[in-house]
Amino acid sequence: MANALKPPNQLAVVASRPAARPTSFSDRIAAIAELGAGTVAAERCAIAFPAGGGGEIVCAPRGESRWDKVVNAVLAALNNRLSDAVAGYGLKRARGTPGSIESIERVALNAREIDAIVRVEAMDGRQIAASAFTDGVSAVRIAMVAPADRARGELKASLELMARAVFGEIALAAGRGSLEFWRTHGAERGRQAIDARRELVRERAVMNHLDKAVAAARRAQPIERFGRFGELVAAGAGFDQWVVAVADGGALTVAASSSGHKEFDLGETGSALGESFRRHIVIARWRDRDATAVNRANQFSEDRMFRGSYVCIPFEGGAIALASRDGRASAARAEAIVERLAPLAANWVMEREAARRNLLVRQLALRMFAAIDEERARIARDLHDDQAQLIAAAKIALDGRREAARSIFKQVEEELRRKTRELRPVTIADASLDEAIEGEFARLHRAGVTAKLVHSVHDGAAEKISRPVQQLCFQVVRETLSNVIRHARAKSVEITIDSTDAAARVSVTDDGCGIAANLAGEGIGLAGVRERLELMGGSLRVQSQAGRTTVVAEIPESA
Repeated sequence: MANALKPPNQLAVVASRPAARPTSFSDRIAAIAELGAGTVAAERCAIAFPAGGGGEIVCAPRGESRWDKVVNAVLAALNNRLSDAVAGYGLKRARGTPGSIESIERVALNAREIDAIVRVEAMDGRQIAASAFTDGVSAVRIAMVAPADRARGELKASLELMARAVFGEIALAAGRGSLEFWRTHGAERGRQAIDARRELVRERAVMNHLDKAVAAARRAQPIERFGRFGELVAAGAGFDQWVVAVADGGALTVAASSSGHKEFDLGETGSALGESFRRHIVIARWRDRDATAVNRANQFSEDRMFRGSYVCIPFEGGAIALASRDGRASAARAEAIVERLAPLAANWVMEREAARRNLLVRQLALRMFAAIDEERARIARDLHDDQAQLIAAAKIALDGRREAARSIFKQVEEELRRKTRELRPVTIADASLDEAIEGEFARLHRAGVTAKLVHSVHDGAAEKISRPVQQLCFQVVRETLSNVIRHARAKSVEITIDSTDAAARVSVTDDGCGIAANLAGEGIGLAGVRERLELMGGSLRVQSQAGRTTVVAEIPESA
């Protein structure tokens, strides 16, 4: 109803029906005005109706305009009268659909209101017939200047017939608009349905390919799994080079590659593959799409490794690097394939880690039994070389002077105590980790090495570490310091301890000559510590060069 009573933006006077057949909405309303005027011999008939979000007025007959000022004033008065009627709830609300002509309501001006607009004397034998009509949605106002001898009932009926005809045209126009909308909308929906069908066909093809890829991956032998994984992803997404890396003992290592090489630098910095795995993000370089990516001073080692475009995609337990020389590969397709194969790859990584740990357990058991046999042999040699000789000397001394015998037995006692201390396992006992480490500084001082203990977060970081993990940290420090004393020729050592809720981290840095970062260079003691840490989910890294060597151990609290 509010739309029906909205005042028109402009009450324009439009010429009456043209001679040609009405084609537009306004032309059809003008034809109704002309037919109504002709029916009652009216000199002027004006119809105000809603059009284009505002209002429009058409007048008939054509060319007769001397009564336009009068009819426009009457139409304005009808608009006010209609607004007052609605405001006073004198009209019922809308019923049925917009533009319905089955039930309309009428508002008319009385004789006093018309006389206020134009005096009867001024009409010169003519009369004003005017009414406003509403169907609850739209409003139509009609004003006529008719001969004075026309009956009021006849004029009232003519106005109502004209109003119903206008409402019919409004409904027809709305129907045409709705039909056009649905015709256009239906065509668009049809095109969308065709596009959706094509996309569905493509998706089914992709799903079939992925299903085949999963089936092929399941059939792969353990030694071929990651190679098959790389081949399936690269072939499915249009890449011609690939490298698959997985987490192995806390470090990212190459499991397979299209070239067959596995010696790639996947260190903490400089590798897009390593960065993708650590941050769990996709890293891409498209040389034909992003020219600036090539001019970044070879930010990653893959910029030199791959001459074309490449993308690195992470998955649970590893990451894959894919490269294309022609740039026509699809990273989105590769991500979809990796996502589908990721559960399989994660299982493979877990199986690989389980196998590695089983091997480590077997190796540790062999080393343990070897160490036991070696320790038995060493004890036997010591007993033969030292204690046995001292006991023989004591027997001889028993036949001689008492003082000499007492001195020899004291040596035997001291040697037995020293051997007992050596045989006892190294522990921190009741001391704190800091106290146990500082207790080892005496050995360093005797060797001419200064030592410093620091905490990277705050004092007392070691207090957050559980006792079993503190014991492991102490063993790492002790073995490392033993290597420094024996081999490093260092002048200073710095020990750093850090801890979080999840793990403890201890590092030992010296300024010595450096050691080779391998088991042979580390020595048996440090290698044994490494195996023990890996068995418990931790890791040991050695970073060494002339003038600086750092041993870093990370131990999870679950250990």
